[in-house]
Amino acid sequence: MPFIEIIDRDAAQETRAKATRALTDGLCEAFSIKPEIVTCYYFSAPEYSYGHAGKHGADAENFRIFIKVHAFPRPQEAKAAAARAMTDGVVAAYGANPKDVIVYFFDRAPSDAFHAGLASA
Repeated sequence: MPFIEIIDRDAAQETRAKATRALTDGLCEAFSIKPEIVTCYYFSAPEYSYGHAGKHGADAENFRIFIKVHAFPRPQEAKAAAARAMTDGVVAAYGANPKDVIVYFFDRAPSDAFHAGLASA
């Protein structure tokens, strides 16, 4: 814990490697955690499986990259710092417009996380 879910569009391995480093570094710096506990999962949303603003596929005006961070609760300032750093890293890795990078934080209570079947709390 934490883990990061990234929904992108069939990115190259090199792009995802660069993004993984940037996302991990940004989260670690903002949350004062070690990279050994951060995991990234990538999910592709091909053109035919994406819609935005009521438009589907190639008709969608822009493709957004969604980042979902599942972590123990942190102060709002730490989340804001993490969001800025992770957005900057994704923009650099993908060449995306910052407005098309969306970061959501999902706070998880330590009592809801289990490793090897044992509660983290």
